[in-house]
Amino acid sequence: MNSFRLFSAVLLASLVSCFSAEIDLGRDAVASSAKLGIALLDKLYWSPTLNIWLDQPGDDIRAYYDGRRNPPWWSSANAVEMLLDYMRKTGSAEYEATIAALYDSNKDLRQKSPRVIAELKRRNQWSAVDEERFEKKQAATQPVLNNYYTEFRNEYLDDSGWWGITWLKMYDRTRDKKYLATAQAVHAHMAKNWRPEKNGGVMWTEVEDKLVPNAITNGLFLLLSARLYERTRTADYLQWAERSLAWFHDQKLYDGIGVVDVPGHMGDYWTYNQGVFIGALTALYQATGREDYLEQAVTVTRSVLTRAGLTTTDGVLLEKLGVSGWDPGLFKGIFARYLGHLRDVLDSKKLYSELAQEIDRVLRASVTSLQLHGIAENREFKVEWHESSKEGKHNFNTQTSGLTALIALLPDPHP
Repeated sequence: MNSFRLFSAVLLASLVSCFSAEIDLGRDAVASSAKLGIALLDKLYWSPTLNIWLDQPGDDIRAYYDGRRNPPWWSSANAVEMLLDYMRKTGSAEYEATIAALYDSNKDLRQKSPRVIAELKRRNQWSAVDEERFEKKQAATQPVLNNYYTEFRNEYLDDSGWWGITWLKMYDRTRDKKYLATAQAVHAHMAKNWRPEKNGGVMWTEVEDKLVPNAITNGLFLLLSARLYERTRTADYLQWAERSLAWFHDQKLYDGIGVVDVPGHMGDYWTYNQGVFIGALTALYQATGREDYLEQAVTVTRSVLTRAGLTTTDGVLLEKLGVSGWDPGLFKGIFARYLGHLRDVLDSKKLYSELAQEIDRVLRASVTSLQLHGIAENREFKVEWHESSKEGKHNFNTQTSGLTALIALLPDPHP
């Protein structure tokens, strides 16, 4: 047995041991489970050629080049943030070099082609016909690439927002200003897509027939604005945060029970919309010290946990609108991330202890049920975590979501 196969066998045996009938939710046990889960995520999906994960198992560069396999773009931003949270909460530095390589390799898409082609040639998967087609494509797309798809920006503003938040966290960790510059570039990209003539708010996308604002894009913009203000003290960022929050209220995106998906909707409570809005209000409180922002975060959290139908009677998080498609597989982990952050802020300030305890109960119930009922045969976390679930789908998103929930349970010593 070679060393890779031996590692895989040890990994799977360890996972089986970790997820036995009695679940240990102690800090060391949860951190160990998360580390093993990260190893499995990388084993299945990481591409060392691209320095990013792919949306299907296996480092099939030819399938990537042909468009049959792609990096899960917004999901990868959440996976990087999950790794940053893991390192901050455990004191580890083991993924920092990997994240730096991902940044350098994916900041500008023009850098990718030479590396991919070299690898295809090494694998004897590149032909003269490929060369001719590539040269024609390069000539046609070069003007577009010169002005776009850099600094982790694209035509979907929510995708860009996830990356902006992630690179701001990398800046917090390293103090390297290139990460701050990327977060600021993303913010500027989102701000220019605030359209008063389209009912206000940041548009979901720049695609002409889809120019609508939605909760997730504007929640991310509010969160990024607040965090950039806290780090730079630039008044413009605070003004954008205040303007964004006023828009949320004017459009009644928070309807008293939960955050709906788009203006005018009723009752469509997706978990990640709740999480990002709670996280944004918490960030505004941290940036300004104004307790009314924290009070809003508390109000929203209480109503969501008790009235929106997003937990089972045992407190396990669920996606009540269903889990079909790719995106919802990651939603609950994002909700857990921001619940955990609010809990840590409340604990650090010794405020609203009952809510902090309720959040912790929900996170513990969710992680316990995830480990008891939400693990597939290949040891990936499944899309649903509650007992008697009939949906067994598992993929990059569901694994990242489960890992994010595990790490959310860990207390943050410096929230």
